[in-house]
Amino acid sequence: MSTDSSNSVISALAATAKRWLDPEYPVRVDAVERTLEAENRFTEAAITFAINQQMALLTADALSTWRKELVPSDSQNTDQSSAPILTVSVLNPGNIPFVELQDLVAVLLAGHDYIGTVSSRSPALLPAFVSDLLQEDESIQADLTDWQDAVERADRVIASGSDETIETIRQSIDQAGLAHEACWFRGHRYSVVVLSGQESEDDLIDLAEDVLLHEGQGCRNVSLVFAPESMQIDGVLDAFAAFRGMFEAHDRTVGPLKMQQALLKAVDVPHAWAEGHQFLISRGEAEPQGAGHVRWVAYQNREEAEAWIVAHQDSLQAVFSRIRLDLDEALVEPIGSAQRPVLDWCPDRRSHASFFQSHN
Repeated sequence: MSTDSSNSVISALAATAKRWLDPEYPVRVDAVERTLEAENRFTEAAITFAINQQMALLTADALSTWRKELVPSDSQNTDQSSAPILTVSVLNPGNIPFVELQDLVAVLLAGHDYIGTVSSRSPALLPAFVSDLLQEDESIQADLTDWQDAVERADRVIASGSDETIETIRQSIDQAGLAHEACWFRGHRYSVVVLSGQESEDDLIDLAEDVLLHEGQGCRNVSLVFAPESMQIDGVLDAFAAFRGMFEAHDRTVGPLKMQQALLKAVDVPHAWAEGHQFLISRGEAEPQGAGHVRWVAYQNREEAEAWIVAHQDSLQAVFSRIRLDLDEALVEPIGSAQRPVLDWCPDRRSHASFFQSHN
């Protein structure tokens, strides 16, 4: 990609994002309405949050900065017509609103051709954004198609989903004759938080967002809360209730929580829940629960929590905390950032730049 082409992509992305920041923009309004009709757990408030959060990141300055990471330094100031242009096919999961956007932006900024699939759970947001982007700059190479077509055309593959989905994808990759080294497989992951017991009310509201926004469906959603044995849970319950006052649970979350709460009561597991089953917290061993149900894990000393995290880090997306932890720095982020990742955050602690630049 030449410098002019790169600047054109950046300008088109920034201009499209600016339009999408307007809640009354007709393209956005229509996409949100169609998304709410799909079989998912997206609420209107959560979709609005996701769109605003994602679009605010796509400024010209931020995109230019990320491009410097994505394009090898020895080719940034030259005409890259001789550099390999890859066709990158992305299997999009659709588990939370606009989760597909980062891969799209990364592929285009790196100067590659994008092919994406569209999840039935989120059938409108990505297609509407891509269509809008292509109207802004028709030279951009971005296409949406079915998975079979995408993998047959691919030089590289990014695939996200459940472990079962990833295994099926591996089989189709083998049939297409594409090397696994050319693929970035992202299976099931979840996140945890480590509390000190000294968190402020604002910290606990941030924790509620990390746990409850998007109904616990994302890999960055907190599933386990490690807290000191002496910490009282009252402030957490108040924060969760306050958050649910702003972001109500989806109906498809409430029903399963009722059943989980009944089971916890039957087997005498300590737990607390909100009126209307807007959330559920149980106390016990460090075992992830269902969506909207967080497990409270008490520790006597912080080293216990850190040791558990080290032993299970291959299953973790992130650890959120306000305190310094003796862990890999790439794993730890501040409380309140689960649903507000930076533009160039690294899924599974791998950067898009390293993926695009490997095995050329």
